[in-house]
Amino acid sequence: MARPERIVVLGGGPAGITAGWRLAEQGICATVIERDAVVGGMAQTIRRGPYAVDYGPHTFHVRQTEESRRIIETIRPFFGKDPLVLTRGTRVLLHGKYYVYPLELMQVLTGLNPLLSLRIMADYAVATIGSLINPPQREDSFEDWGVRNLGRTLYDLCFGIYSERVWGLPTSQISSKQAQRVAKLNLRDIVLRILGIKADPAAYFTEYMYPRAGISTLYENMAARMTEAGGQVLVGSAVTALERAGDRVTAVRYLRDGQTHRLECDGVVTTLPLPALVGMVEPALSPEVVAHAGRLRYRSMRLINVVLDRDRLTDFHWVYLSDRKFRCNRMSEQKNVSGDMVPDGKTVLCIELSCWKGDELWNASDEEIFAIAMRDLEATGLGVTRAEVSDYWIVPLATAYPVYELGFEEHLGPVLDGVSLANVHTIGRHGLFLNNSMDDNVLLGVRVADAIAERGSDGRRWFEEMTAYADLKFQGK
Repeated sequence: MARPERIVVLGGGPAGITAGWRLAEQGICATVIERDAVVGGMAQTIRRGPYAVDYGPHTFHVRQTEESRRIIETIRPFFGKDPLVLTRGTRVLLHGKYYVYPLELMQVLTGLNPLLSLRIMADYAVATIGSLINPPQREDSFEDWGVRNLGRTLYDLCFGIYSERVWGLPTSQISSKQAQRVAKLNLRDIVLRILGIKADPAAYFTEYMYPRAGISTLYENMAARMTEAGGQVLVGSAVTALERAGDRVTAVRYLRDGQTHRLECDGVVTTLPLPALVGMVEPALSPEVVAHAGRLRYRSMRLINVVLDRDRLTDFHWVYLSDRKFRCNRMSEQKNVSGDMVPDGKTVLCIELSCWKGDELWNASDEEIFAIAMRDLEATGLGVTRAEVSDYWIVPLATAYPVYELGFEEHLGPVLDGVSLANVHTIGRHGLFLNNSMDDNVLLGVRVADAIAERGSDGRRWFEEMTAYADLKFQGK
């Protein structure tokens, strides 16, 4: 297959800008089209006065695998001077106590009320014996998976309550594939870690890499290098249509500075949310594909950044708020990731609140959302008062996470099949409807660029490879 001359990359988030940089490095004419004024997507660093904060700290996972080490060495120069290597500092706030995450079963049992610990052990034993005697034929829901693997009490305590709040659905309506991608807790790895045996290095990593000035450094440097190599990065540009002739996209239209532009191409790499992408294809894809795309949903978020008049609040990077009394999901402290981003005597918390785009919380005023965050912050027992808050601001994220409702595969498969035209390659969290980590998406950007350079623009072969990749991810691998 002939080497393509012109590739258009839709979206300048981690996967997209990585693909653009890698294509340009290999001599392919690549253009990244990004709606925002800067690259990075949800992995951006926002500057407000003397403060620099991410959309919640986005650290780059260091997994003890050959592939992870190879990618990190490839992109290390983009992290800037003297990047930080951090040891995981994540906690779960549960019944007023902080536990290491991923959860260690013995720490949870010894930290809780003895009667509750006994109930956990009893349920855990019953679930384990039940699984041995009557192995599951299928596990449809997150709840099925959790109760079978952990017992009802431990599952509700550690995952059930929290997951319903994050996803906005009872866990009986969420696919068990969400458990494999998010819960990161199963019987085999619990036993291995209790015995002090190293578990799966891809899932149970302990280190992060991070640029001192914020995660945007990584992607801004990629964009700069892409431009030096002959590529083009168009920020402030919103994709409006993909023109196709048969099974090939021939041009991309986008809006910039109020004017519509048209860019002819030999191939497309897309990171756009699948429902939006389907709606942009002209002539339209089949009514069946359009209907399936309408059934895929994304969970939205509002991020509440709170500036406190103290040097630090915690020693943690993230804290998951697991108890039923909380309305918000998670709290992170940027200064604990990089002390260079927030001045002395101040700290900035990012508090995450899940919602659906268009619902009451999405439409609530900033003052109402801040009040919810403050109630949860005060309920942590960390002694924070409103008098300590010197500033706050709210950031909306319309498509934060794909939602794995029961039966989502029946819709996802036909959509991915439909958009995978002869020269279209889908990657990234939104492009694959896959709750990937940032390092996963950078890896996909490298992979797709290398595939195009080696064998040309072959969307159907890429679709087959990504189907196999997603299957592994849904198995927690």
